[in-house]
Amino acid sequence: MNTKSLTLSPLLRFAIAVAAALDLLIGLAFLLGPELGFILWPSPIPRELMRFIGAIVLANGIGAVMIVRKPTWENARVLIAVALVYGILVFFGLIIDLLTTDIPRIFWLYAIFDGIFSFPAGYFFWRYERTRSSDPTREVFSNAM
Repeated sequence: MNTKSLTLSPLLRFAIAVAAALDLLIGLAFLLGPELGFILWPSPIPRELMRFIGAIVLANGIGAVMIVRKPTWENARVLIAVALVYGILVFFGLIIDLLTTDIPRIFWLYAIFDGIFSFPAGYFFWRYERTRSSDPTREVFSNAM
């Protein structure tokens, strides 16, 4: 099966490029936050945890840049799967906390933002995996943008 020729649609490439830019900026802000005085979270977190979060987000941004440079489904597949699982788990965890605890209400914005990225990622993952198994040489969403 020649899965390397399954090219990502322009719409998905654009979405990944936007996510890459956001991940790079947010990752750097968390990573360098203690030195620069950035506080990106509504509740206090230790500086070591800020660096841990920053490193993970920055690494995802670099992975997304690599996908944008070579936009095949085989290159994007694992990172999108990881982002999808992470996004869905965080979304439902936040909803549970928002409904059952008194965490700051600003986390509703985070939950909405997370959902905006997670559910379309799930749709794209499902479409590409379905197309990959049926016709690996066809471009998915070729009429999109």
